[in-house]
Amino acid sequence: MSHHLLQTEWWGRLKSEFGWTSDGTPGGSGALRVLRRSIGPFRLAYVPYGFDGLSLSLREVVERLRGAALGPDREPRGSACPRPHLLRWDVPWPVDAFDTDLAREAGLVPAPVRVQPPDTVILDLTLDEDALLGAMKSKTRYNIRLAEKRGVLLERRGPEDPRFEDAMAVWYRLYLETARRDRIGIHPERYYRRVIESARGGGTPEVSLYLAGHDGDVLGGIIVASWNGTSTYLYGAGADIKRNLMASYLLQWRAIRDARARGDRLYDLFGIPPADDPAHSMYGLYRFKTGFGGSILRRPGPWDLLLSPLAARSFRSAERLRRWYHHDLRKRGLRAHRERKP
Repeated sequence: MSHHLLQTEWWGRLKSEFGWTSDGTPGGSGALRVLRRSIGPFRLAYVPYGFDGLSLSLREVVERLRGAALGPDREPRGSACPRPHLLRWDVPWPVDAFDTDLAREAGLVPAPVRVQPPDTVILDLTLDEDALLGAMKSKTRYNIRLAEKRGVLLERRGPEDPRFEDAMAVWYRLYLETARRDRIGIHPERYYRRVIESARGGGTPEVSLYLAGHDGDVLGGIIVASWNGTSTYLYGAGADIKRNLMASYLLQWRAIRDARARGDRLYDLFGIPPADDPAHSMYGLYRFKTGFGGSILRRPGPWDLLLSPLAARSFRSAERLRRWYHHDLRKRGLRAHRERKP
């Protein structure tokens, strides 16, 4: 059904440690992984990037999604997995392969909030290193070479490395610093630790933590997962000091080279803003990731199937209100506060 990292049994087990339940529904060429959780009295089912092939019609996909949420007899699966009120599907297909009119006819409606980033940058690792560098923007190539020239050093840690625990603690301190600077919400340290620790043995992705340092200072770190021929950049942190050394560029280049050496065909930078817009709060992230070349993949984002319409509509309204508060009202207040400061 799907070869995406977020459809793996590993991802389901990880999420089950943090408030979700996970199950796979046999069908087609594999299993469709459904994540479930209760939010107060409301019950949500979520399918991240399921059905990455286009062999089924959209109506057939919706029927399989419904069946995966409710079970083959359209009945609750039992007390452990009660019937969800809403199923949310993060669509893996490109925008131009997704007909919104057909989606609505099949019973889907756009979700009021995003879960996974719908837009991303994908690098073709079948190219040789010179071609990859040549496809980058000149400023990105310059920054990679500058970091190398200035003596930025890199290290890679996996779950079997005896130094992993210390490296993870250092990385999370940087991530807290990044979250405060960029005003983003993050998980507790245990979550990111488990992302790497749980990737052990067969049937799991290869997950690595990369750290960049210079003269005893840790400047940044990224977490990258390799699965089914694709390496995905999941999380990144950067220090406030020595930003002129461009360690973040060298970190990505090292991960790209490692992915290519491993035999991966693609490198997914996993998430960019929807447009090259200087007014966007994440404009810097857009410029950074697109600087590595590759192609931009735009997806339709999440769409909802209302299994219990009254409860689902109430939940979606609450999500809209929460989005308005956090992304509109609160941000306007913070912006006005900064403008009033002398």
